[in-house]
Amino acid sequence: MKKKLMISIFAVVISLSAVVGIAFAKGTIKIVVNGQAVSPDVAPRMIDNRVMVPISYVSKALGANVSWDQKNQTVTIKDNNVSSQEDIWKEELNIGSSSWAGVRNLIAIHIAGFDNRDDELIKSVAVEGFDLIPIGGMYPAILDYEIVDAQRTKNGLKVRVKVITYEDKLFGEIWDYEIAQGKIKTWKRVQSFDVNSYTVFPGLSYKNE
Repeated sequence: MKKKLMISIFAVVISLSAVVGIAFAKGTIKIVVNGQAVSPDVAPRMIDNRVMVPISYVSKALGANVSWDQKNQTVTIKDNNVSSQEDIWKEELNIGSSSWAGVRNLIAIHIAGFDNRDDELIKSVAVEGFDLIPIGGMYPAILDYEIVDAQRTKNGLKVRVKVITYEDKLFGEIWDYEIAQGKIKTWKRVQSFDVNSYTVFPGLSYKNE
């Protein structure tokens, strides 16, 4: 059974700031974010003298992403303007700027090739015999990606990338790349996770219905 999560979870508003305002008029509660009225699908309510508002609408109005972890029953809110990356491998890397730019460009080209099912583009950045080239079938569109960590390996670097995709619904995946001698040696998906809504940048957002 599909569970609709727009997220109908209520947050307690303890204090009101200049960013989010709660207005009372004719018995109704209005939400105003940065001067713009927000109209959630679940109306705000007053409970025990506290104003309860749907967290997803306020968060998205502030440019944050909201995700739901069904397994752990956890709502996660990420402010796109605040770095909250986890130091996965806890390693300090000493990589020259031009070398890192080359690594990043390899990954960008692979993702572009993967998204467009362009075998030749992928071959241009991968070692000979690299066989994880998408051929035929249906693939979700890649909306966005972010390099989240890297570590040294015996022959090069291992780089972790978070990818946000959309086909019939939003979805997130974690990809690991192994890069050696200026080429992608291996690539694999290591994790998947649910995404309820995602803001690429203010003015371009996607959400699951």
